[in-house]
Amino acid sequence: MFVCTMLCGLWDTAQGRRLHLGSCEVNIHTQELRHHFQHIRQSMISGDDRKGIRLLRKDMMHSLQATESCCFLRQLLHFYMDKVFINYTSSHSLHRRTTSVLANSFLSITKDLRVCHANAQCECGEDAKLKLTGIQTTYDKLDQASGAVKAIGELDSLLEWIESFQHH
Repeated sequence: MFVCTMLCGLWDTAQGRRLHLGSCEVNIHTQELRHHFQHIRQSMISGDDRKGIRLLRKDMMHSLQATESCCFLRQLLHFYMDKVFINYTSSHSLHRRTTSVLANSFLSITKDLRVCHANAQCECGEDAKLKLTGIQTTYDKLDQASGAVKAIGELDSLLEWIESFQHH
């Protein structure tokens, strides 16, 4: 019985966790994302020179309707890939490699979300659009380097929000 429990646990970790974002279901390897993020987390937080500004407020993300979570996540991941990771520069090779791994993981997730969107399972309501516009507006007020460090440093909030959709 113990061996079966261990193997099932390993299989579950290898497969990622099934997330239910409205009527969209995707597998996301949140433990892997957290593992990579932990390598750079402290540097991002200490490098954030605009600590009084928040891009990803937990209350804002948790107040989204479940039906809009797929659309919001899809657009937020695109924001990270199109603005944040592209604008991030570092002299530390570990930081560059880690952000590259995170960007590639986000790309993979957006491909799965694109299928839901194509099948009309990813509702894009006004609330999700307004919240994302607010994030982008705040980000655009920062210079590129500060904005990128801040956004990467706030990935904890994004990962926590994603994990709230996991059904174990």
